[in-house]
This record gives sequence, structure tokens and C-alpha cells, in this order.
Amino acid sequence: MNNTVTILCSGFGLGFYVPGLLLERRLTALGIQAEIEVFETLMSDSKKQQTDNSRKAYQQSFAVALTSQKIPGDIRGSLDAAAVEHLLQQWKQQERQRFIVLSGHWVHVMDRYRELAGFPVEADLLYIDADLSPSWKNLRRLNPGYAEGYREVSMYDPAKCEILCSIDAGLAEALPASARNGRLVVHGGGWGIGTFREKFDSLESAGYELDIAAYSTQEIGEAVHGRRYYMNDPEWRTWKRDSSGQYTFPPFAGVTVSQADHFPPCHNYEDGMYGVIRQASAVISKPGGGALIDSLASGTPLVLLDPFGPHEKINSDLWVELGYGIRYGEWAEMGFEREALRKLADNLQSVRGRYPDYAASYAEQLSAAEGRS
Repeated sequence: MNNTVTILCSGFGLGFYVPGLLLERRLTALGIQAEIEVFETLMSDSKKQQTDNSRKAYQQSFAVALTSQKIPGDIRGSLDAAAVEHLLQQWKQQERQRFIVLSGHWVHVMDRYRELAGFPVEADLLYIDADLSPSWKNLRRLNPGYAEGYREVSMYDPAKCEILCSIDAGLAEALPASARNGRLVVHGGGWGIGTFREKFDSLESAGYELDIAAYSTQEIGEAVHGRRYYMNDPEWRTWKRDSSGQYTFPPFAGVTVSQADHFPPCHNYEDGMYGVIRQASAVISKPGGGALIDSLASGTPLVLLDPFGPHEKINSDLWVELGYGIRYGEWAEMGFEREALRKLADNLQSVRGRYPDYAASYAEQLSAAEGRS
């Protein structure tokens, strides 16, 4: 049998893509061969274009983005049957039997593969958010028993206010509050959605300098009040491999009004926005699953904006309850005080290493199953 662990990601948001890359690298470092697949490679070009169009619409209107979550859908209508069949036959020929699934969209494909394979197939369904995100909820609506035969792994238990496991973001150590630069990172997740653009003036009026994520050249402003802008290459797409055939972190750069057309490859996670985040005093963002992973790994508190759906509301509640984040409105009422951020950073620093590393636990289980422990 093939010992490669196949990690199934989605480009519908970087929160379902970047964690897969981090897991791939961590497993590789632990001596386990791992490989990424991205769901959008199984979609027709027209459906990929629709995804791009949706992203632009969501950036322009958070209300449109929120409404889209309430519309039931069946992702199977977006699949290219020939592409799916090709991938399934490739997996069968290679005898792939170990998978980690980050998006509910992939379970439709995995169900077919289990029927086709002719040998045992093991898969973890890894939940990146504290509650089911839309891909999982749509899957549950279509198939209430979707998890049968799979191993469900939750990163969080909101009922018990617990973090059950973490995802390692690299070798860089979390900085104590005293070693940070005092700046705030302001972003809207991988797709640039939410209310973050409305907060610049208030934060600057409170005396903060901002590191702002731009999502198009039109969003890059002048470097007033110490502003710095950063951007992922707007032409990069999660479903496109690089020249060596690998999936990558998005090419990334600091940008200005006059210089926004050169985006070097991002070889390590800390070469991108995460490297800016780990030096900041806090991140102002919607409470997506990726934001939680970054916060815990970097020790950087979250100032939580309006959530993108019910699952992000639960993410937000959990981070506040744990003392790792504060809601924007509450912080504003406190006068945007720096001491509040320092306390949150100290809380995060105090739990360094407390939460089990999912990839390391996965590797230990593989070792035990193979009799090598």
C-alpha cells in the first residue's frame, strides 16, 4: 500500500488551503510523505470563474457574502466528471489509502473513492472551525450520516471552551508582547471580506500604526499615519501549481501606490502575512478558522470583527472566553487601550506548547498502527 498522506484542501478560502500546506510541511518534517490536492482542480473553468466572481462580490459587500451562506447548494453540480474520474483512477493505481480532509466538499469524492478502491481507505475529517463551516453544513444537509466510516477530528470543543489540537505554523517562536512592534494588522481573511476597511480611521485616531492587507491595487492608499500595505499576488490562485508542480503559499509583498506589481515566491509561511502578524500587537479581523490558527501559533491576540456566519460567531465566542481575543466594540469602549492587548498576548504566551500538535499526533498514530512505536 502507498504510505503517502493525501491532504484534501479547498481554495474557497485560504483557511481551508493554508492549513493543508502547513500540515504537509509538518508531516514531511516528521518523515511522512504527504501531498496536497485542491478541490477546485476538479471544477470546470466556468465554475472556477464563478468562484472568482463571488470573491469580488463578497469583497464589495459583506451583506452579499452573508446572504450567500444561507443559500443551500450542492457542490457536485460544479464538478468536472472527467477530472474526478481521472483523479480517482490515479489514486487507485497508486493505492492511496490515507487522507486528511479539510473541506466537506471533498467527502462526495471520497465516498466514490471508497467504493472504487477495493482496499481500506482511512480519512480524518479535520474541522478547522469551532462549528461546522458551510461546506460541512451543506454536506450534512445532503447526507446526515456523512461521517460514517471516517474519523472526525475537531480542533475545538466550544461547549467545554477547550482547544483540542493545534496546527504548527513553522519554526519561528512567538514573540512576547515587549518584543513586538506596537502595530496592528488589519485584514479580511483570504478573500478580503468583512468590516475591516471601516476601522482604519478609528484605530489611527487612537494612535496605532497599521499594517493593512490590500486585495486589489485600488485598495492601496498613501502611506499616511505610518500605514503600510501588503498584498498577495492578485493573479495567484490556490488551484494552480508552481513550475515544479507544487502548491504554494501565495506570492506576497509590501506594496505602495507606485510599486504593486512584483510578488516574490513565498517559500515559508513566515515569508508572507504571517511574518507581519507575528510581530504585531494584535490582528483586527473577522474570526475565521485561519485567523485562529495564526493567533495561537504566533501568540498574537485577535480583535474580533463581525463574523462571517454562525460558525465564525462560535469561533469569536471561544477566543473571547479563552482570553485570546476581544470583540472590537468592547475594545473601542475601553478606549482602544494597549494594556488590554498586552494581557491577551500574555495569555497566549502562557499556553505555548499546551495544545497537542495535530500533525505530530497523526504521525504517532501512523507509527503505532504500523508497529513502529
